[in-house]
Amino acid sequence: MIDLHMHSTHSDGADSIIELLKKAQDMNLTHIAITDHDNCNGYNELKNIDISQYYNGTIIPGIEIKCSYGKNLIEVLGYKINIEKMQKWVAEYYKDKSREKIQTKYFNILYDKCIQMGLVMNEKSKIDWNPKNDWGSVTIYHEIKKHPENKEKLPEDLWEEFDVFSKKYCGNPQHEFYIDKTQDYPSTQEAIDAIKSCDGLVFLPHLFIYKWAENKEKLIDDILEKYEIDGIECMHSNFSEEQIEYLINLCNERKYYKSGGSDYHGINKKNIEMGVGKGNLKIPEEFIKEWI
Repeated sequence: MIDLHMHSTHSDGADSIIELLKKAQDMNLTHIAITDHDNCNGYNELKNIDISQYYNGTIIPGIEIKCSYGKNLIEVLGYKINIEKMQKWVAEYYKDKSREKIQTKYFNILYDKCIQMGLVMNEKSKIDWNPKNDWGSVTIYHEIKKHPENKEKLPEDLWEEFDVFSKKYCGNPQHEFYIDKTQDYPSTQEAIDAIKSCDGLVFLPHLFIYKWAENKEKLIDDILEKYEIDGIECMHSNFSEEQIEYLINLCNERKYYKSGGSDYHGINKKNIEMGVGKGNLKIPEEFIKEWI
């Protein structure tokens, strides 16, 4: 069993690198990829520890890059990347776009939107968060949920989990919560070019989770038509059996490589476990034999 999609404290995961390795060992995973958002810092940390003390499987170098697609955001995964090249690209691209600056901007935009919508919120200065480590939209989401009186003013599904808030509402140009983040991230083509320039393979992750897309199959076809992609994440914690089968068949028909991952974030996504997702995953090692 493998898991090629997980996040550490170097992005929005709750587990440290060593905690991820221990968990992967406990789950008997033969191959893993740590795919933090927009950085490879976890792999720099791996250079300074004795990995064999914690994990005896294979670690595939990876990254997940957030990128603009029209007025929306999608992600691409890079596997087998040259870590040094990738980190240089990341440093160059984001040199004028610090995490602290971007997350503070999103925090302020969403806070003001909440006030305009008449939601109950603590005073901005009294909300405890650190833009160097925390995500602005995650902080606002938890602040909204601290006040039960907000529930009757919001769509029911928004209250369920952060991904709905983020991808269906903050990512929907037609909704009051929409934030145009496209200027803060590379285009899809730029992200693909960056991965390929770092000797990596480009995979499309979690294609069925983009809640702003009314027709997911059309979105998939459009992306595949526009860009040179190497593979697709066929298994993901939020996929149904039908969606998994759809993507596996698509890869077989169009000759794309396959991958799969839980998108594990530790307690930041409480219902998803490494390796098994929501209990619906058992990603076979055969997926990666063609390209590993």
